[in-house]
Amino acid sequence: MKIAICDDDNLMAQNIKNSMLHEFSNKGWQDIVPKLCTAPEIYEFSDGSTMTEDILKTGIDVALLDIDMPDVNGLSVANALMQQSPFLTIIFLTNRTELVFQSLKYRPLRFVRKSHIREELEEAILTAEKKIASEMHVFSFTKNNVACTYPVREIIYVESKGHYMEIHIGNEIKRERGKLTEYEEKLKDYGFLRIHVGYLVNVRYIAMINSQGVFLDNGEKLPISRQNR
Repeated sequence: MKIAICDDDNLMAQNIKNSMLHEFSNKGWQDIVPKLCTAPEIYEFSDGSTMTEDILKTGIDVALLDIDMPDVNGLSVANALMQQSPFLTIIFLTNRTELVFQSLKYRPLRFVRKSHIREELEEAILTAEKKIASEMHVFSFTKNNVACTYPVREIIYVESKGHYMEIHIGNEIKRERGKLTEYEEKLKDYGFLRIHVGYLVNVRYIAMINSQGVFLDNGEKLPISRQNR
């Protein structure tokens, strides 16, 4: 896992890095999240422009962004990064709690107060590790006697049609015989919700939920039952 820290305060960035390394060395990386079997690589940036240019080349998994920076602030950096890397995990750093609501549209995993780094950073990083481990999970099914395997994060939703399941992956639809209850059991720990008797959806692709249905990032609308709403 690769973690990037962006803060114009070099001492704060170094403090954050040291805090993470301290936790990992004390607890043992493999004991924290066995599926992620190597220690993280940690990168430091002092301004948003440099980070935006370098982070996409490096392939960062987690970005810790200071919201209140001169020139390019953390929200602008998050906006640029999310357009290029929609699965990037973002954690915002700041003491300005009034900015929480502005940050929500970038889907941050956590909002860590700089005044509470020691108390809040560990939980945020552990949650990020578990999220990434979950996204590394692959889902396998058989089509025409051929085994097919896809990362769970690439599956948008699963639709039940008669005795077949239609698995929506990007612009493709894969069909397999089966029951939606079986898929629900296999995918329940990886961010999938049963929204209807015939639909199982990946929360990563949900843009909005209301009484009319579940609206996805790609513009599709799926039905939602009153029971599951």
